[in-house]
Amino acid sequence: MNRDGNTISFWQSTTNVNQQQTAKANNSQHYDTIIVGAGLTGITLAKELQNRGQKCLIIEKANVGFGTTGGTTAHINNFFDSSYDQIISDFGEYGAKTLASAAKETIKYIKSNILKYHISCEYNECSSFVFSAEEKQNSALEKIFEAHQQVGIDTIKVHSVPFTLPFENAVEIKGQAQFHPLRYINKLIKEFEKEGGALVTDTLVTDFENNDGKVKIFVNDDDYYSADNLVWATHIPPGNNRFSVLLAPYRSYALTAKLENPVAQMAQAADLYDPYHYVRYHKSNDDYYIVVGGFDHMTGDEDDTEKHFTDLLSYVDKNFKYRNITAKWSSQYYVPADGLAYIGHMPGERNIYISTGYNGNGMTFGSMASLIIPELMEGKTTPLSNLLDPGRIKPMASARNVLSEIFNASTHFVKDKFLAEKIKDLDMIGAGEGKIIKHDGETIAAYRDLKSELHLLSPVCPHTGCNVVWNPSEVTWDCPCHGSRFSIDGGLLNGPALSDLKKIDQE
Repeated sequence: MNRDGNTISFWQSTTNVNQQQTAKANNSQHYDTIIVGAGLTGITLAKELQNRGQKCLIIEKANVGFGTTGGTTAHINNFFDSSYDQIISDFGEYGAKTLASAAKETIKYIKSNILKYHISCEYNECSSFVFSAEEKQNSALEKIFEAHQQVGIDTIKVHSVPFTLPFENAVEIKGQAQFHPLRYINKLIKEFEKEGGALVTDTLVTDFENNDGKVKIFVNDDDYYSADNLVWATHIPPGNNRFSVLLAPYRSYALTAKLENPVAQMAQAADLYDPYHYVRYHKSNDDYYIVVGGFDHMTGDEDDTEKHFTDLLSYVDKNFKYRNITAKWSSQYYVPADGLAYIGHMPGERNIYISTGYNGNGMTFGSMASLIIPELMEGKTTPLSNLLDPGRIKPMASARNVLSEIFNASTHFVKDKFLAEKIKDLDMIGAGEGKIIKHDGETIAAYRDLKSELHLLSPVCPHTGCNVVWNPSEVTWDCPCHGSRFSIDGGLLNGPALSDLKKIDQE
């Protein structure tokens, strides 16, 4: 299967699934709900809505699992990147307890799907170990431990961890899980289609209308589908809206290494650096692996993305014994301004829903959407839907991050316009090289592939006009302002943009 970049994740390399053929759903059929995006969020939600009697259509611009679901590290946790002590501070003890309860229910929900549909996806349950890697992190760990006691997350202090990692203090957080995400969603989509659900792939949503409680979704510029409800399961809602400043795009780096011997216990772990390192064991068939990630940075803020893989490999070499590296990849996620995901109604819209801002907890929040959105469609609000309401305003929790995101986008909007390298001859661009250049008075995003063919594009992202930057690891053009990403031929890989980069004719 394909993913939104050049690197191949462990999940891709161990998934043998024929690509879904591009199908055209019956556009004379009016659907109860159209879901845009065929990752974990969209597929899980479509199956849940179908189970509740809805007729659903999933529209995917590429193939199932093309986005971050195919590039996750696939840990399922009852705690989050925003620690519970911070959540208590920003959302109150009741809000933190509500989220903790929902996280535990979400893990049960995923397991119930696995059992109900007999999904073979290398699922197992384990503990996660969070530790202070140096003495100055001890107080932060103690706050995490105390908050877990307060909200009811089963956590104990321990004196050892099942990884060869040095640490000061550590806690064991029980009740975690992990799986093979592509095997999970591929079985769910089969069950969805078997029960009459509709899926169209290789279909780009180019526009939409919402009038009189009916939604029209325009695709590939010349067709449309209609429904009562629309769900954006696209990792970030498209277009220029409030989430352009409430969400900051980041890239994270991961690899898997095959181990010589079985491990004594399946487990996960993370330190308290910022950005933190995270590790987990994984069993596939009779082989054991370690999945390691970290070295995150804001999308488009690093020219030398390969350095992050080098740093990650050095970290693995320093701390673990292994047989060989089996995969390395990077993936994109969005950090929400106040620390929690936005799941529910698009602000100001009665029948449009979003699920976004997962931080590094996509498997949990993406599945949790199926505990929230179906209830809202049935007219039911809950403490959880109120907590994660996309229309919420938390000025104290959000202000600093919103200002930081506005400053970062503004800086790139101005700075990147002046960074183009002036060259007289396009032959100065080597094979495998991508650059923003000035040539004959025109600013160009230029890439020469390994066959020496030149690909010339406008560097202007169609979302808000920022210039894209070159990502050599993924062989993509990435927008540093809001995270839109494009292929070497300008094709849209990730929103919030709704259209491709413009091609420049070569004379």
